[in-house]
Amino acid sequence: MIRKFIFALGICFCSVMAFGQQENQFTQFMYNQLYVNPAYAGARGIPTLTALYRQQWVGFKGAPESKLLSFNAPLFGDRVGFGMTVANHTLGIENKWDATMAYSYHVAINEESSIRFGLQGSLRYYGIDFADPSVIVPTPGVLDQSITADKELTQYFGNFGVGVYLNLKNTYLGISVPHFFPNELGINPDVNNVPDIAQSFSHYYFMAGTMVPISDNIQFKPAVLAKYVNNAPFDLDVNLSLLFNEVFTAGLSYRLGGDGSGDSVDLIAMYQINSVGIGAAYDFSLSEVAESGTGSFEVLLRYDFIKERSDMANPRFFF
Repeated sequence: MIRKFIFALGICFCSVMAFGQQENQFTQFMYNQLYVNPAYAGARGIPTLTALYRQQWVGFKGAPESKLLSFNAPLFGDRVGFGMTVANHTLGIENKWDATMAYSYHVAINEESSIRFGLQGSLRYYGIDFADPSVIVPTPGVLDQSITADKELTQYFGNFGVGVYLNLKNTYLGISVPHFFPNELGINPDVNNVPDIAQSFSHYYFMAGTMVPISDNIQFKPAVLAKYVNNAPFDLDVNLSLLFNEVFTAGLSYRLGGDGSGDSVDLIAMYQINSVGIGAAYDFSLSEVAESGTGSFEVLLRYDFIKERSDMANPRFFF
């Protein structure tokens, strides 16, 4: 029972203090760019609906679980982009909901290059349920005077984000801050006149990707996503994929972090036929977490609101 209690508190502590996990983490980041960069809205040139599910550390009770639904589209002849995202993230007794609305403005540099400037507003619900039956408090108020056996913390707060997205023929670059200023979570209010307020911190993202023809039917698609949070370790995802016949993509990713040679090695596959794309990813953990679970997996479904995809090699469609 005490172990359950310590484990539950440990999860909450990690979710607040391990800054790299404050924002949801997705292996298929190259197909989910709107989540981290509002300037991506409308960048593909077509209305797109994306659904994504992630189960992290399968077999580990209370492990992170994420669900996401997003839509983005160009408006007014591609001059403007619009996007919406709803995401849910659970971690032990923690439950978080995010709703964002993004706007981007498109400036053409030439026929093959353009730049987008993005802005988004967001609303977040953050809850921790200490009344959950899995949480055992042997002596309420001793380990943490702000926690009692029947306490439930719920908070709502807003934020805004900015981003820039550059498209150079078959290459893209993006820089963004999805949540520009920190929010006080207030998980531990004033106790004995000693304030100890937890915060969510701003995350800075850099993304890049390109496509290099190898043969008539095979193209090389490397991509990177870098994440930085003040006073936290630097995170980096590197993906190397091959696109076959402009339909099937398969690749391998490496995620920096963890407590050893890295956080994970990931397998990624994406099948795109006409308007429907189906993706999957599986992460093989390289950290000590591997001893308590069997890895992490993701599934993705994407739908493009067009009748045909006549040119998959077009830079609007390679990401």
